[in-house]
Amino acid sequence: MSHQPGPDRHRWLISYADYMTLLCAFFIMLYSVKLLNEEQYQAVQEVLGGMFTTQALQILPQPEVSTTILDHNNGVMPLYQTVKQQLQVFIDSNELILEQEGEWIKIRLKTDTLFSTGGWEINDEMMDMIEQLAMVVRPIPNEINIEGHTDDVPISTKNIVSNWDLSALRAVAMVRAFELFGVAPQRMAAVGFAYHKPLFANDSDEHRLANRRVEILIKQGSINQPWAREEFVE
Repeated sequence: MSHQPGPDRHRWLISYADYMTLLCAFFIMLYSVKLLNEEQYQAVQEVLGGMFTTQALQILPQPEVSTTILDHNNGVMPLYQTVKQQLQVFIDSNELILEQEGEWIKIRLKTDTLFSTGGWEINDEMMDMIEQLAMVVRPIPNEINIEGHTDDVPISTKNIVSNWDLSALRAVAMVRAFELFGVAPQRMAAVGFAYHKPLFANDSDEHRLANRRVEILIKQGSINQPWAREEFVE
């Protein structure tokens, strides 16, 4: 018969060694505190006293506040100026128009460059610009509305019944692209206006071209305000 090993009679040595190590560390700490002057001792006492209280939050290092997105009333550049600075290359090349409208920052894009005629899928060659726009928009913790607009030329295809459909689908395509590039979806809404909010009267090809557009509206406000659309958890 093989001999079955019994319980290890020396396991207590491990616990004893751990206990002695902790005890040694404790006495070293007491000795170190004794060597402190009164001011240093008071500082250590405050730290130890608040270690397990809400005061500990003030002791721990806090995350840095991002300076990428700047607020209005803190003595630095307003949000509009920050966005303009980051998009200046696209503004200079006439790929987009940036303006303010009330409490909103508006980025306007021509749909003739974004989409094929009568289509709602973003052209592949425009995705690099959309990604760069998303990089600007992504860290802004405010509400974003994306609006689709068309001209008044009637449209009816297999998949699109009217300009309502086309404008809404184009707005949704932009929302989905922004989500793909990391913009929080609960911050965004997609809206289609068809041809009912034109920039100009639809009385010329030039005016119709300007009216065919997608607009990205970013709500201005404090960088510390909560998102307008909270993510609900069931």
